[in-house]
Formats: sequence, structure tokens, C-alpha cells
Amino acid sequence: MKYMHFRASCSFAALAEIMESYGVDTEDYCIAMEMKLPWLFSKEDDTYVCGINHQGAKWFDLWLMPRGFRMEEIAIEKRDIGDYLKSRKNIMLGIKTEYGKHAVVLKSYDGEYHFFNPVHEGSDQPVDLSLSGRELLDSVEDIIMVGGVVKANPETVDLIPLLKNSIEILKNCLGDVEVFAKEEHSAQEYALAMERLFRPLLLDGITMLELAGEELLAGEFRKVQKDFLSFMRGSKTGKLMNSLSLERLHAITMEYANLIEKQI
Repeated sequence: MKYMHFRASCSFAALAEIMESYGVDTEDYCIAMEMKLPWLFSKEDDTYVCGINHQGAKWFDLWLMPRGFRMEEIAIEKRDIGDYLKSRKNIMLGIKTEYGKHAVVLKSYDGEYHFFNPVHEGSDQPVDLSLSGRELLDSVEDIIMVGGVVKANPETVDLIPLLKNSIEILKNCLGDVEVFAKEEHSAQEYALAMERLFRPLLLDGITMLELAGEELLAGEFRKVQKDFLSFMRGSKTGKLMNSLSLERLHAITMEYANLIEKQI
């Protein structure tokens, strides 16, 4: 049984669980570190993405392909998901929970769907999750992306271009944050910017630095995070630059960029 070892690592623990069926013993943090997850940044549409949210075949294949595997993904409509899963096992999909979307792995079907539910060790949440057909439909979105692992010819993956691109994206994110913080915005604009702009530096980036053992730098980001959250929990009026130190944020973000450079 594979536990979650860092925040929001459910899909990585789910992948580790699937790999066990192939005789590959690994853990979520091993997958993350071996694919250099803490050092990956990207941009999707107008949203910056850091480490932990690089999931799915495009990113998991960075780890799978050198080991002679790859992930096959397919989008299934809600009305078809029940029949699709009946004849399959070791399939990963996301279900809706009170905490947000959560990755689980289908293990078997016997009239009910039985899933491996990734949790942190010591959690009071069940590791084995069983859903009726109705419960399954109630827990998925209209279109469900399901992923399974298949054997393939081993392929070398060059991470250097991704790491170089990550440095540029990290710097661009910082630049956009600095511009945003120097202007006044509505409460709604601040709320939207939370996910689009600030999450990589002041939430997911902290998790990734902790995973990489960079506790001191993570602690510096947490100080800025505290000021940011204090502003966001308030009236959200005025310029953000008056509530947190852009100079400190700039300095520690450049330290993060330097750590990525060392991976190249």
C-alpha cells in the first residue's frame, strides 16, 4: 500500500500503486524527485504551474518512459464511465471530494467499484473505497480523464530543456507578480490571481522546496506567504506591495531559480 508523503501527492501515490502491479516498488516522493518535480515550472494559458500540478501522461511519462513504460489516457463521458471501468483495473481517475479533486485507482469491480484511495499514513480516511454505480456517477465530472500504465520500449528523456524553460517561466511569474502587486485591483481580481499567479510561488513552490529538503528557502517563502494570506483574508483593498516585501520575494525567487540551474 502506497501512502501520500507530501501535500496533494495523491496522483503520485496512485501511480506508485499502479506500478506495484508491474513489480516496481516505488513511492510518490521517489517518482517526484526522479522526474525533478520540485524544479519544474510551466504556463498553461495564462496560469503559472509549479511542480505538484504537473500530472497526467505528459508529465508522468518523464518518469515512466526511461523505465520501459508509458501512460495511456482517454477521456470518458460520465454516462459511459461505469461500463468502461467494469472490465478494467489499475486505472487512475479523479473523483470529487469535499477537499477537491482526488486521484484514486480502480482495483476491481464486483457489482461495486473498489478503489485504492491514497491517504497520508495515520489518516482516518479509508484506504479502500467502494462506490456503487450511482455513487460513482455522483463523484465524477461530466468528462473523466482516466489513465493506465502500459509497457513500452525504454526511451531516454532529456530534462534539460524543461529545466531551462522552468527558469524562464519562474522569472516571468515573478515579473508578473511584481507588476500586479504595484497596482490596485478589485477583490475579485485578487481572488482570481490567487490561482493564476501566486499559487506557484506561495503555495506549491513551498511544498516542492520542502520535498527537495530546501527547508531554509521554504521558510523564507512562508514568511512572504503569511503576509500575502493576511492581505487576502482582509478587505483586499489597496496595493499588495504595501502588505508584503517585493524585494524579499524577488531575492528568494532568484534563489529558487539558482537551485533549478544547479540541476542542469
